[in-house]
Amino acid sequence: MKSQHLRSEKNCLNCNTEVPERYCPHCGQENTVQHESFGHLVGHVVADIVHYDSRLLTSLKYLTIRPGFLTKEYWTGRRVRYVNPIRLYIFISFVFFLFFLTLANSQRGHNAKPGIQTDLADVEMGDIGSDYKSVAEYDSVQASLPADKRYTGLEAGIERRLAKMRENKQSGKQVVKDMFVHNLPKIMFVLMPLFALLVKWSHRKRHLVYTDHAIFTIHIHSFLFIILFVGLLIRYFVHDDLPLDLAYWGAFLYLVLALKNAYQQPWWKSAVKAMLLCCGYFTIAVIIFVFTILGVLAVY
Repeated sequence: MKSQHLRSEKNCLNCNTEVPERYCPHCGQENTVQHESFGHLVGHVVADIVHYDSRLLTSLKYLTIRPGFLTKEYWTGRRVRYVNPIRLYIFISFVFFLFFLTLANSQRGHNAKPGIQTDLADVEMGDIGSDYKSVAEYDSVQASLPADKRYTGLEAGIERRLAKMRENKQSGKQVVKDMFVHNLPKIMFVLMPLFALLVKWSHRKRHLVYTDHAIFTIHIHSFLFIILFVGLLIRYFVHDDLPLDLAYWGAFLYLVLALKNAYQQPWWKSAVKAMLLCCGYFTIAVIIFVFTILGVLAVY
């Protein structure tokens, strides 16, 4: 692309800093003539897109085939050649959840056509503590009780929601599944910083700050979405759980390799820490999901 002519003035039009050469040392803006031709404008756009695509492809390549490599590159300061970890995570998670929700809605619209399954137990509404068949019955009974015997606070909200679910003849399994599907992005958003805390705790002897472990966590979750995307896609067409099961094991193996490469530790130590991290991660995920269900039931 042909370069534009430099301005004769040496002050940056963006921040007014003195520009000794072509680019401003303060903000990086090119000190070229203010009115550029249409050809130059199109050229800049194309160059930016190609440059971003190149960095994206490079980042995705190393993320998938070299566990822990992008984290080490970021730690050592080599960052310009790759997509920022947060931007990379946002892009990958957006594609994954868009695909995830599309399949979930497709499954619901085609009489549970094999696809995404949340493997939640089939629960009937009577099995989860609702003594009322409708909201009107619940309100009537509560109004007739003394003030000290009525439901209050969170318990009142949950009981009223359960009564509404029975009135609408909603399946307990489907309701819980819908809550899981629609709240999964929020749950993952909460889980990531907590997982970073677990990683920091398991490597507390390392001279690293929390943000360093957070970068590692972002890369791990980015790969997790990629491998789950592939597993869910294959599972949707072959109607078998094996691809998704292999995706889970692949994610675990990736975590072991990433811990070994990023933190420079032996295989056995990486494997042990990976198992502990997964156990802690799963426990926290269950707790957060339970509280999410209770919260949704209470405010619905």
